[in-house]
Amino acid sequence: MVEQLASSYPDRFAPITYHVNGDPYTVAWAQTRLDGFYGLGGAVPTFAVDGTWICSTSDYQYWVEQELSQPTDVTIEMSGTLVQGSTWDVTARVCVESGSSRPLRVHTAATLNHYPSPPHYTINNLMQTVVSTDISLGAGDCSNVTNRITFDAVSASDPSNIVVVAWAEAPSVSAPTQVYQAALMRWPFPAGSYLSGIDVSPASVTLEVGDSIQLSATGRDQHGASYPLTNPTWSLGTGMGDGTFDPPTGATTTFTATSAGSRQLLCTENGVTGAAVATITETSVLTTIVIDPASTEVSLGDDVTFTASGRDQFGASFPLAGPAWSVSGDGNGSFNPAAGVTTAFTASAVGACTVSATEGGVTGTAEVDVIGEPPYLATISVSPATATIRVGGTLDLTAAGADQYGDPFALSSPTWRVEGDGDGSFDPTSGAATTFTASAVGTVQLICAEDGVEGEAAVTINNAGLPAPRKVTKRVAP
Repeated sequence: MVEQLASSYPDRFAPITYHVNGDPYTVAWAQTRLDGFYGLGGAVPTFAVDGTWICSTSDYQYWVEQELSQPTDVTIEMSGTLVQGSTWDVTARVCVESGSSRPLRVHTAATLNHYPSPPHYTINNLMQTVVSTDISLGAGDCSNVTNRITFDAVSASDPSNIVVVAWAEAPSVSAPTQVYQAALMRWPFPAGSYLSGIDVSPASVTLEVGDSIQLSATGRDQHGASYPLTNPTWSLGTGMGDGTFDPPTGATTTFTATSAGSRQLLCTENGVTGAAVATITETSVLTTIVIDPASTEVSLGDDVTFTASGRDQFGASFPLAGPAWSVSGDGNGSFNPAAGVTTAFTASAVGACTVSATEGGVTGTAEVDVIGEPPYLATISVSPATATIRVGGTLDLTAAGADQYGDPFALSSPTWRVEGDGDGSFDPTSGAATTFTASAVGTVQLICAEDGVEGEAAVTINNAGLPAPRKVTKRVAP
């Protein structure tokens, strides 16, 4: 009957057969298990369904089908992972899909089908001790129950007939008890649990440059259950910002931010990667000043408008308070205003020059080419322009040059001479400054000349000595 039921319900009926009381297929501990685990005191039942003893031969199929028709919210999935030789890690993934929280006792049994050999054999003959584990699950929870089983030599020599049976039941000191679900795993065993994902906690974090935060990684298998990590590696993923991991391997690490940005923090093991996102902030500071236009050409005497804008260390706009403007190089000019975001530069000297805007120790520059005729000496002015002195008197004179644009032009070595009715001498006779000493009465022009350009002062020279006495009129008293 057992063989018939197993054939009718190959994936739903999970029988286990064991032998007692001198059966020629004796398993040494079978009677002990019968007496101790089920507490029957030597009675030998002929059948058990869902932990309930059924002793009437005619009722076997009826009771099995009655149990198969009952709904259950417990599921079991079986898998196996080879350790070595005939040793396997057998996993029963037990889930409670709905209902209430409950404790469960999960049993795992290694059996051999068609043992010992036709025509005398049994279905799923128990070959070694049943391994039991107690768990507790809430609605929607799952747990992986893994046991290491080394199959005996008889089973290992006939792997195609190995059947591992797992069942979950209500914990009880002795049978009978409620069995919620059972599962069969036949050879070849389906693949066991493997690392499918890595969760990094916290999944997102905001910190400032220089701050640190502890990260932890948890492995997940293909079912979403916890999976132990061996020695994962930490690294930086896509994005901006930077930082270091200490240690660089392991399920936990400390990340220290070293530069700002948004960056993935990756944890990787065996090609599986989990990620967190770190937003690293830093106080914005002025690092760059950009001048518009960056380069230009302006005619001498004309104006050009410059505008300065600030950028922070991230390249974002940074407000300027009022940068100071300056110019250097062969060309020259003036600024109006001398400080501010916008200014007008008036070119005053021909040549290439650099316009600079400076604020908070940060300087931006623009290149300017002032074009026009190079300055040359166009006029000379003598100071004082007019004067009156006496013969023998002296007069200090100064000459100043100007270019064709009216700007000062340095005199190199101008010479002095005197023209007109009077006369006198210069000391020195060349240079921008001299002293004139009058020697003859008259009107003279004191001339300073350089490179064909002249300037002059008009001087009147009078006689030397005291002035003539005044005539005094005698007054008569009345």
